[in-house]
Amino acid sequence: MMTSPSTASPPPTRDSMADSPASSESPAGPQKRASLQEGSSLAEAAGAAKKRTPAPSPSAAAVSAPQTKQLRRTCPYLGTIKRHLLDFDFEKVCCICLSNQHVYACLVCARYFQGRGKNTYAYMHALQEQHYVYLNLKDCRVYCLPENYEVKDASLDDIIYNLHPTYTKEDVAQLSTRIIYGKALDGADYIPGCVGLNNLKRTDFCNAMIQSLCTVVPLRNWLLLLDLSHVQNYDPVLQTLGELMRKIFNARNFKGIVSPHEFLQAVGVASKKKFRIGEQADPLQFFCWLMTRVHQSAKHKKLNSNVVNDCFQGEVEVRTTTAEGEATGQPPSVSRVPFLFLTLDLPQAPIFKDSLDRNMIPHIPIFDLLQKFNGEQIQEATPGTLKRYSLWRLPKYLVLHVKRFSKNNFYVEKNPTIVTFPVKHLDLREYVHEDAPADLNPVAKYDLVANICHQGKPHDGQYKVHVLHAPTNEWFEIEDLRVTQVLPQFVALSESYVQVYQRQDVAPDGSIDRCVVEAALQELQKREAKSAAVDDDDDIFAADSENEDEEEGPDAEGPKQEVETKLELGD
Repeated sequence: MMTSPSTASPPPTRDSMADSPASSESPAGPQKRASLQEGSSLAEAAGAAKKRTPAPSPSAAAVSAPQTKQLRRTCPYLGTIKRHLLDFDFEKVCCICLSNQHVYACLVCARYFQGRGKNTYAYMHALQEQHYVYLNLKDCRVYCLPENYEVKDASLDDIIYNLHPTYTKEDVAQLSTRIIYGKALDGADYIPGCVGLNNLKRTDFCNAMIQSLCTVVPLRNWLLLLDLSHVQNYDPVLQTLGELMRKIFNARNFKGIVSPHEFLQAVGVASKKKFRIGEQADPLQFFCWLMTRVHQSAKHKKLNSNVVNDCFQGEVEVRTTTAEGEATGQPPSVSRVPFLFLTLDLPQAPIFKDSLDRNMIPHIPIFDLLQKFNGEQIQEATPGTLKRYSLWRLPKYLVLHVKRFSKNNFYVEKNPTIVTFPVKHLDLREYVHEDAPADLNPVAKYDLVANICHQGKPHDGQYKVHVLHAPTNEWFEIEDLRVTQVLPQFVALSESYVQVYQRQDVAPDGSIDRCVVEAALQELQKREAKSAAVDDDDDIFAADSENEDEEEGPDAEGPKQEVETKLELGD
C-alpha cells in the first residue's frame, strides 16, 4: 500500500540511491524514483545557492554577534576600494580623537580611524558609511569590519607596498645605474628619486634640502635599508626620514608625488618648533640640525652607524695668531677642526648703478672665494684675532655654503652676486695643506650633484634645487611639485646658496672606487716627480749664475761703480 506524500520519509541521499539494487524496484518504482530524484536535485540546488550567497552586509545582528578573529582568503567588498584616494603621507593619527595607537585606514575614503572592536571609531564608521575594508597602518594587515575578519588577497599587495615600500640590497645598488620610470594612477609619468614634494606652506627649505640629500648615495642607501622594527624607543625623526626617502624612490607610487607632512610634524616636535610648517627657515641650518639628529640617533647600539661623518666630515687646519703676534713674528697656534660644510664669503655688492640707471649684478668665480682656504689669506674672525685656513682632509661629499644673507640692526640684506662654478672637475688640490699625507687625499676633484638656490627677496623668496639624476646624467630643476629638465649651463647661472659636490672616487653604489684612487695616486706621484725635477733645474741654474758672478769678480762691478760715481759728481 503506497504511503501518502505527507507521511513519506525524507528522500535518501545520492549515495544511498546508488547503493540500492535495481531488482528491488516495485511497480510504483518509476514514480517513487522520480520523486526521489526531484528531492535530491532540490537539496543540491539549495546547497549550491547557499555556497554562492555572498556574506550578508553589516547589520544589527552582526553588531550584536561576538567578535571572533577569522581569516578569509576572499572578501566581497574588495571592489569598493578606491586607490586614487589613498594617501599614506599624512601623520598616522585618528581623524577624530587624534590618537596614534591602533590606527586603521579606511580603504574606501582614505580616512584614519582608531580601533577595530565594538564602539570604536573605525567600527562605527563601517556601520554608518558602509565602508568595510580597513588597513592597519602598523602591521599592514587588512580587515573587514564590522565582521572583523582578516583578508588575505594578492590584489592588496600594491596598497601595502605604498604604505611601506621595501628595498633589497640589490635594488639599492642599482638605483644609480638603472633607469627606472614610474606611472601614477592618473597616467602621469615620473622618475623615482626626482619626484615633487608638496609644499605645506613655506616648507620649500625642507623640500630643497631633502632633494639634495637624495643625491648623497651612502646616506640614501642607509635610509632605504633602515629597519627600526627591532629598535625600542627609536627617534621619530629618523623613522619618518627613512619612510620619506623610501617613498621618494617608490616606482609604484599611486600619485607620482610625495608629501613630507609626517616628517615635518616629527621635525617640528623634535626641534621645539624651530623648523615647522608655515614658517620659512634656512636650509643650511636645517641641514646642520638634521644631520646632528641623525648622527645621534645612528649611534644607537643596534644601529652602530657613522654614516653622517663618513659622508660629510672633513678637516681644516687653522693657524691662529693675534695682530701683535703677526707683527712680532710670533709663531701661530695650529689646530685641526672637523667640518660638515665650508662657508664662502661674497664681496660686498655694488651700491651704485650703471649709466643706464640699472643695478649691476656682479659675477665672481668660485675659485676666488676658495682662496679663503689657501693657507695664506688672513681672515679676521674676531677683532684682534687673525686666522689662516687650509684643507687637511677632504670629505666624500663637500657641502659649500655661499653666504648671501647678512643681518644688520634693521633688516636682512641679500647679496645678489652670481657665483660661477664648474659643474664637473672642481679641483681643490691647491687648497690642500702641503704637509697633508698624499694617501689622505688621493682624489681632490669633485662633481656637482645638487645646487640649492634662492630666488626673490630675503623674506618673500623661495628655495628651489637642481639635482643630477645619475642613471640618465641629466639635470632637473625641482621647485616643490614642479619638476622640469634643464641644461647644465643653466645650473651655473643661478643664485647658488648651498652646493653639494661628490668626490670623483665615489662609486655608483656609494663605495670607494679603488681604480680611480690608484690612478689619482699615480698622477700625483708623476706631478711631484716633475715638480722635483723643475726644482733641481732651478737650483742648478741658480748655482751656475752664482759661479759666473764669482768669476767676474770686481771687474763686473767696476763700470757700475764708475757710472754711479759719475752720476754723483754730475749731481
